[in-house]
Amino acid sequence: MRTSYSALNTYKTCPLKYKYQEIDKIRTPKGVEAVFGSVIHESLKYMFTSNPLFPTLDETINFFNNKWNFRLNDLNLTDAEQDKHYNVGIEILKNFYKKNQPWNFNVVDLESRFEIALEDEKTKEKHILAGIIDRIDKHADGAYEIIDYKTGRVPSQREIDKSLQMTVYALAATDPGVLGHDAEEVILSFYFLKEQQKVSTTRSKEQLTEAKQALIAKAKDMQSSDFAPKV
Repeated sequence: MRTSYSALNTYKTCPLKYKYQEIDKIRTPKGVEAVFGSVIHESLKYMFTSNPLFPTLDETINFFNNKWNFRLNDLNLTDAEQDKHYNVGIEILKNFYKKNQPWNFNVVDLESRFEIALEDEKTKEKHILAGIIDRIDKHADGAYEIIDYKTGRVPSQREIDKSLQMTVYALAATDPGVLGHDAEEVILSFYFLKEQQKVSTTRSKEQLTEAKQALIAKAKDMQSSDFAPKV
């Protein structure tokens, strides 16, 4: 079985929604928040790409302008709604650039795609867990930091410590076929863009071992599910 954090989260929300979306491949138009988030992510990837110099703030804002105006064709927004999201985007980029000038970071990868195999020890069946990591930095002390950008609310530290998304990223970071780093070397960070706040967590080897077994059990459950809806 092949899955991802996004698919797992959809199944948790509603098994029938998961079936429609991941099995039947019924696509629905993206809402404004999803489109806005995508454009912000693209702009931040551009900001950290040197060719050979890093983009200036004005160049980053111009990139956002072009992407946002192009994606407006996919949305049915009033002028007021367009202006609201545009202004929030500009504010995010200005504040982020001020605090995170790209030449001050050792970014080793952007939009890093990964696939890891989780093998059921009893049946030897393999489940593929795939995903994309927004950004990976390497610190001066040799530690690696996985950074995921968020445009939503800031949750509690407890929620982040239990985040399945960060657990999946930690599994990717420690998998020999992906990054192959020790769990102790990996910092897991959510960067909440509207508040300009970064919140970090870690995972131990023991937590990752438990997570693998839980994910394999969840994959088996999804394969045998009757996809009853959650109303």
